[in-house]
Amino acid sequence: MSQVIAFLDRLIGWIAAIALGITFVLLLYNVATRYLIQFGVIPPSVQLNWVFEICVFLLVWAVLLGVARIERRAQHIRVDFLYNQFGPKGQAAAELFALIFAAGVAVFFIYSGKLVVDDAILWDERSETTLRTPFWILYLALSVSFTVHLLFILERLRLLITTGESAKNTHFD
Repeated sequence: MSQVIAFLDRLIGWIAAIALGITFVLLLYNVATRYLIQFGVIPPSVQLNWVFEICVFLLVWAVLLGVARIERRAQHIRVDFLYNQFGPKGQAAAELFALIFAAGVAVFFIYSGKLVVDDAILWDERSETTLRTPFWILYLALSVSFTVHLLFILERLRLLITTGESAKNTHFD
């Protein structure tokens, strides 16, 4: 199972990186065409009205998937000054409590994301650009990313319960 989780971690890392790369290229294209149109080098019809929309979609997916990778590595923000006051057993108990709470939050976001996606499909919500992109694609990022998030939380719980080790002390490639 750990190999599957490690593969998933690498996969979403690549997906997020590719999404950010595409976003960069699209924004660069849009800025360049804006200036070239302004100076009369190219006609206004060359500028795409959907670039910012796609960039927002890609950034939302990249950020939410990136948050899951941070969870796997236990690199999120925590109140260290309080956590460091505990001994090893207290730290393990605090981490166990935090992981159980985080799992509950992840389940909530998975479910609420599903509701939003279902509504977007039901009402056929689409963007106003020429692409008419369905909004359920954007909303799906919540459920997908928190499903991955939940898998990483469960892996951290398994690691904590079986070895007593925090993911913070584990090396990830």
